[in-house]
Amino acid sequence: MKGETTKKFEELAKKLDRTKRRVNDLMMEIQHRCAANVEIEKVEAMVAEMDRIYSLAEDLQWSYEELLNEDDLATKVEEWNAFHFAVVDTRATFHVYKEKIVKSFKIETAERKAAGEEGKDVCSLRIPKWQLTPFDGDIMQFGAFWDQFQASIHSRTDLNDIEKFICLRSNLKGPALEVISGFSITASNYPEAVKTLRERFDRTDLIIQHHIIQLAELKKLTEPSPTGLRKLYDKLMLHFRALRAMGKDPINGQLTTDEIFLALSQRAMPSELNKKWEEFSESNASISANLESFLEFVRKQIDIEEKVTFTKGTKSTGVERGPTTLHGNRSKGIPGKYTTTALQIRTQERTRCLLCQKFHDISVCTQFLASDVEERWRIAKRLGLCHSCLKKGHRKIECGASRKTAAGETTIHDLLKRKDAGDEKIDEKTEENITKVCLKMSVDKRDGSSSYSNGSLQIARAVICAENGIKRTANCILDSGAQRSFVRKEVVESLGLNRPKEHITISSFNQRNEHRKLMLVELRLKGVDNDNFCVINTLCVSHLCGIVPLNPMMEEHDHLKGLKLAVQFPRGEVEIDLLIGIDHYYDIVLNEIKRMDTSKPTAAKTIFECKCECNIIKKFWELEALGTEIRNEFEVSDVLERFKNEVQIPNNYEQAERRLQQLEKRLINNDERAKEYDEVIKNYIDRGWIEETDERDGIPGKTWYLPHHAVYRDDKTTTRCRIVFDASAKYHGTSLNDFLDPGPPLQNQILDILI
Repeated sequence: MKGETTKKFEELAKKLDRTKRRVNDLMMEIQHRCAANVEIEKVEAMVAEMDRIYSLAEDLQWSYEELLNEDDLATKVEEWNAFHFAVVDTRATFHVYKEKIVKSFKIETAERKAAGEEGKDVCSLRIPKWQLTPFDGDIMQFGAFWDQFQASIHSRTDLNDIEKFICLRSNLKGPALEVISGFSITASNYPEAVKTLRERFDRTDLIIQHHIIQLAELKKLTEPSPTGLRKLYDKLMLHFRALRAMGKDPINGQLTTDEIFLALSQRAMPSELNKKWEEFSESNASISANLESFLEFVRKQIDIEEKVTFTKGTKSTGVERGPTTLHGNRSKGIPGKYTTTALQIRTQERTRCLLCQKFHDISVCTQFLASDVEERWRIAKRLGLCHSCLKKGHRKIECGASRKTAAGETTIHDLLKRKDAGDEKIDEKTEENITKVCLKMSVDKRDGSSSYSNGSLQIARAVICAENGIKRTANCILDSGAQRSFVRKEVVESLGLNRPKEHITISSFNQRNEHRKLMLVELRLKGVDNDNFCVINTLCVSHLCGIVPLNPMMEEHDHLKGLKLAVQFPRGEVEIDLLIGIDHYYDIVLNEIKRMDTSKPTAAKTIFECKCECNIIKKFWELEALGTEIRNEFEVSDVLERFKNEVQIPNNYEQAERRLQQLEKRLINNDERAKEYDEVIKNYIDRGWIEETDERDGIPGKTWYLPHHAVYRDDKTTTRCRIVFDASAKYHGTSLNDFLDPGPPLQNQILDILI
């Protein structure tokens, strides 16, 4: 306790000393400026800053005096009184200087009136005599501009907000003026305009970073001279004073090495990565922007880029070099043998877009899709593309992928069709051709009935509110495997909504890309039993999926009792009205999850209440991804990292000891087998496979004792005893095998071959 008091006393002493130094520097500067007849607004701003820092010092002094003993108290109080009187003298000097300036201003005004010059005043506002330097949007100059404006205009009580707003606009230009150009000149808009301006340009972190980089880029003097040294010294002090004014004095240790190396590290990184870092730090306010978090962010970005580069560098053919050995030699590029099945698979070379030169078909090129129909025709003619399939090397009449109309004419590609009267028909066909996905959730019995198959889709009930006031309760399915959100056409029509349509590209498993024109609708969703809401953008289709079967009885799951669920339990079969994809999935699903194990339903917190889900969707997407997964060497490091940081293994020392005692009881009556067991254990120790240890507990959460037993083969003539280590033995529901990566299958699965 005594040590903590001493530490607190020393910290207070250091803080008080630093604060008093800053006040002394300001006092000296104020005295100098008053003597040099500097502009009154600058001196007034420095006095306001001195008073603010002095108030902090006074609070520290009171706390410091409480920890002093009687012997030291008198001395410290005397020192503080001397410091206090110096501050009072500085204030008095400023007030005398201010009275002098005001008096001279009155005299000058009276002389002008006497000379008949009062008619030359352009502005009737009661603004000061001095002129501010207009602010043009340079962040480095905003601090000086705002201090001057605050001292001369913003803090004055004889001006109303409209007059202050006019003065503010008259002292802005360029980007700075554009920031507040949307505000009309009213008294209520002035505080909002000031707030917007400061949020945009009062970026202390960027200013500090700029000063650090400028200091790092100072050039060394090749030919030292008094003039050159003076210029270099002035540059150094310019940055040091600016940092000190922002509370980051490098001399007193306020500017940390973390901030310095963060600025230098960001300077060395490409601008694209720095943009991603700024977006990440802005969207995650809980994460402090320090060197550690920045380096961790860079590491994750490198991992992502390496994975993407590895994926792009993999040759796009039908023959996959999958790992076929326990050591994964294939994934490291070591040549291996292939079956005749692999030789019969047709290879597919990667195609490059003729327009943007990227690896995709021109039919999905964003540059091509962004053009209108006439521009697409010009691009197709310029590149010599087939008008039916948008491929090069043949004409439409020779195209094997072209379709025939009822009159026997060859059709053109959907992206080249011009608007005509047949658009209504095309749109209707578009909606009917949407790929339908339905997950069957019931098991057929022999008697023809159905039963629930231990699974539940992510379904919630919500209320759709239209702009015209019409409301409708809808059944929503949350699917993170869909890139966009969709709504049934019948729901949109019942709400009386009508919106423009947009072109989209639909990519489904094992099918070519299809282009559709769907209506984009903005919907406002709220909970059935609460007022939480969100706004989502959905595409209108005629059908989403089949009827969703019955859900389970919640009485069977104790861990879900007492939760307020977003869907009725139990309920009958329902039709899905709204599919919420990954574009709005995390606007609805929150972080809170309640689960037991993989065999029990999981409840996830949403803005509509809780939703239940199971592993059915996971199994569905695992089936969809067969033949498309790429396993690479980065997964090995990821597994080791997760095992190191995430896995927590219970201490099963009691289980291993109990197994050993059982083994000893069996061997106590058979000396021959006990001797063989002892020889095998000694052989393991001699070979270095096992070793003795005096530590019982080991590393918490990372120590596991393998239970073992001895197996004897009397028909063997050499090694009759073999030790079997049981990694599948359960202890409190956990085994070592549960935490081991089984690796890839050594045999090809039948579905991989067929698909």
